[in-house]
Order: sequence, then C-alpha cells, then structure tokens
Amino acid sequence: MLSSLSLNNVALFKKQTIDFQSGLNCLLGKSGAGKSIIIDALSFCFGAKSDKNLIRSGETSLRVDAVFTDVPKEVEEMLKEQDIEISDELIITRTLNLDGKSSIKINGFPVSVRVLQSLTEMLIDFCGQHESVGLLNVNNHLLLLDKFGGQNIEVLREDVEKIFQTLSNLKAQKKSFGGDEKERERRKEILSFQIQEIENANLDLIEEEELRQRFEFISSAEKIFDKVGQSVSKLDEQRDNVSSLLYDVKMLLNSLSNFKNIEECRDRVENCYYEIKDIAETLNTIKSESEFDQNELERIDARLDLIKSLKKKYGSSIEDVLDFLQECKTELGNLENSEFELEKINRKIEETEKELETACQKLSAKRKECATIFEKQIMEQLADLEMKNTIFKVDFTQTECSKKGFDTVKFMFSANKGQELKDLSKTASGGELSRLLLAFKNTMLDKERVQTVVFDEIDAGISGHTAGQLAEKISNISKFTQVLCITHTPIVASKANAFVLVEKSVIENSTISTARTLNPDEAVEEVAKLIDGGSVASKTALEHARKLFAE
Repeated sequence: MLSSLSLNNVALFKKQTIDFQSGLNCLLGKSGAGKSIIIDALSFCFGAKSDKNLIRSGETSLRVDAVFTDVPKEVEEMLKEQDIEISDELIITRTLNLDGKSSIKINGFPVSVRVLQSLTEMLIDFCGQHESVGLLNVNNHLLLLDKFGGQNIEVLREDVEKIFQTLSNLKAQKKSFGGDEKERERRKEILSFQIQEIENANLDLIEEEELRQRFEFISSAEKIFDKVGQSVSKLDEQRDNVSSLLYDVKMLLNSLSNFKNIEECRDRVENCYYEIKDIAETLNTIKSESEFDQNELERIDARLDLIKSLKKKYGSSIEDVLDFLQECKTELGNLENSEFELEKINRKIEETEKELETACQKLSAKRKECATIFEKQIMEQLADLEMKNTIFKVDFTQTECSKKGFDTVKFMFSANKGQELKDLSKTASGGELSRLLLAFKNTMLDKERVQTVVFDEIDAGISGHTAGQLAEKISNISKFTQVLCITHTPIVASKANAFVLVEKSVIENSTISTARTLNPDEAVEEVAKLIDGGSVASKTALEHARKLFAE
C-alpha cells in the first residue's frame, strides 16, 4: 500500500509529506485548497505526462516521492528482472525541471517511463468520474470480462494463445517455401538464373588481386620494357669487364684465405660475381615478359568488370558472392523438394485451424457463461445504488480467430425502463458512470491486483440515499484494498479510517498549501463543516456528524 507521499515544489505545495493508512483515506478541504494537486502529483509519480505548470512558481524543479510497503510478489519479480533491489519499502522518485527534463528512480535505480508505467496496474488505480476503469474504452471490455472469469477463462485463453502461436509458426514455415505455386516457380527461376550467373563466372577467392596487379603491370609494360632494357644493356656492356675484374680480385685473395677477414672479403666478391649474373638474367626475363599486350589488357579489364558486377548484385566481396551462391542452391533445393513438405504443412495447418476453432468455441462458451453472472452482479450492485431499472448487457460479436479467441465484446447499457440498450460510452451520464465504476469495483474485488485505488470526487453530483449507498460501496472496497478518496460528501467521509485535511494560506505574499492528518475530533468537525457548507460547524451539524461516525 501507499504509506507516504512527499511533495517538493509541486504547485502550491512547498515541502510536504503525507502519511496514509490502510483502509479508506479521505482527503478533505475547501475547493481549490490543493486536494487534486496531491492526486496529480501521485499520477505524475506513476508516469503521467510531464507538465512544467506543476512546478511551483519561482522554483526550477519539483520532486515527488511515493513510498509503498507490503508490495506484491509480482512487483518484486518485475523489479528483479530490472536488477533493482527491494527490501521492506518500494520508493518511487520522479523529478521535473523547467527545461522539461524528467528523471525517474525506483529505490535509487534509474528506470524508463515504460518500466514505471508497467508498475501502475499492479500498484495503483486512478479512478475519476470519467475514467471508470476503462469502461468507456470498448477495447478494454473483453479484458475486463476475462479478468472477471478468473482462472476458468485464463486456462482456456492460454490454450487458444498456444494453438494460435502454433498456427502462426506453421504459416510462417509455409511462407518460407515461397508462397503459392506461381510464386514458388517465379522464385525458382530467379534462383536458377542467379546460380548460373555466378557459377559461369567461375570465381576464385584470390584472383581479383592477382588480376589487378597484372592489369597494372601490363598497363605499365612500355615503361618497364624501356627502363629494364637500358639496365640490361648497361650490364651487358660491362659484363665482361666486371666479371674479369671480380675474378682477378678473387684469385688474388685466394692466396690470403688463411686470414679470416680477407677470406670474408673474398667470399663477398665471389657472391657479387654470381649476384650480378643473376640480376642480368632476371632483368632479361622481365624484359621479355613486359611487352605490351592490348588483347590481354582487355581480357583482364572485362574480367574485373564482371567481378565488380557480381559483387554489386550479390555481395561486397568474392567470398560474399560465393556464400550467396550457396544460399541460393540451398533455397532452390528446398523449393524443388517442397511439394512433399508443403503437403505435410498444409495438413498440419488444416488440423490446427480446426483445433483453434474448437478452442475458441470453448473459450467463447465459458465467456458467455461468465457474462451472464457478470451482468447479474453488476445490476445487483447498481440496484443498491438506486439504479434499479438499469439493464447491463455484455454483447458478443464473432470475428476471425486470434490469440484472444474469436469474440469481440461490448458493454451495453440502459439506465431507464423502456430505453433501448446502447453502447456504454454513448449513453451513460457522469453520475451514472460514477455508480457504474463502483459497481465494477465491488464486483471485481477479488479479481483486481492493485494495492491502492484513488477516487477523485467520484461522488460529485450524487446526494441523498444514493450517496449513502455509494459510501457503503467505497467502504466495502476499502476492506480489500487501500482507498484514497477526495470527497465533499459527509456520509462518504464518515466511512473513512483516516483523514487528511488540505488547507491553503498566504504567507509573506506567497500562497502555500499544506496537508495534515486529523485526529478523530478534528475529523468530526471537518465532516460537520461539510454538512453546514461553511467554515464553522454548528452544534446541529456536529451532532449529525457524530451520528454518521457512529453508524
């Protein structure tokens, strides 16, 4: 439950911590005192859209801290998935700056708005006069009915979801074979062309670099031929002289070979002799191969263009192109052998569709069974709230099977005898929606997971005996879950277990709202003021208030 809420620089609140108890907590105070600001702050803390107008005038930022105790296991498990530690308390902190930047922390760990909002449905439910737990949203009606059906519906719905997923997988598998026969044939033609085009190229992983080097060499053949030719000529001209010179030196040094340093020099001279001879032969070979060949140059250029074209179509490298070739062969092989597999898949799809239809029928039958009970309980609750002639109906329409079944559900409503049933969202007034909300809340008491329900002036426009019945319904809800309720109705306030008085005052030309917990005598006096409608409670109003508390 929500144990405390701290507000720092939130609208009229400077710095305020409000403690709450289990059961029914009533927020009292004059209109404009700041009660709704507390609800707005709590809503902001749970992921509502950031509004810079919520920042107190003259301040640059606001902060809201909500502290929860006895959090449900589902919340603990979810927080563990986010690597968030939790002990006895769950502390949600949200800040907002004037530049619009907001930060969110849970027990000191930063989280996203999405994570924060996912906690809302497990911790708190905000119910204003026109919010009514999604009653006006047709998309929520099936969810509400299934929630009412509980485990019986959940088991059948899980069966439908499982079968639907199996069917989806089979259809995806069928699609992987290329769709219908025409599409498969078209795909086979494309694959065959691509395979033939790549295979005809007879690619080699290392040939591209070799071709580029050969292309560059042939392109430079004329220059190579000229320079190498001159070098060979020079060597040829001086070869005999150089050879004779080196030979004479070697022979002269032979007689001194016993001396280590001289022997090394002789060996080096001998090496020079053979090295010059080898250079001359190598240069002659290069010269003979460096004749410019236009035809070879064109063949290499065409080959490089082909490789470039294949890379552009099928991959950024020859290796990628060859990988693509293998993929095409695999897919073509699957397509060519697909008739037998497709026949098996089609049989499975047909069987699974029948299985899904049967599961949807079972789910729909159970939903209709639950809907009859649901309708009866809602109308009984509404009768307690002075809506005895109300008709509430769950309307079913069958659609295509999905993971939710084949039911589309819509709540129909008629408030007066003889009035035709219409969509709930189109016919219920504000006061009727308030009572519908309470009827739903009381009917779903053992189905809801939230720990705290917030009622924001749900009793607006309701008085007399109906107000008394409404108070009983709210009180009944508070026996199962914590309730925070803003009210101006004395009988509703009298059912509370705890009271928070919100007051507004002007201090040094600055308006400040404060909130404080009331003791029992103060609570009676505030309820008496509601009865009198003034700032001071009369003796008669006080006596009436005491009677209300005593009931």
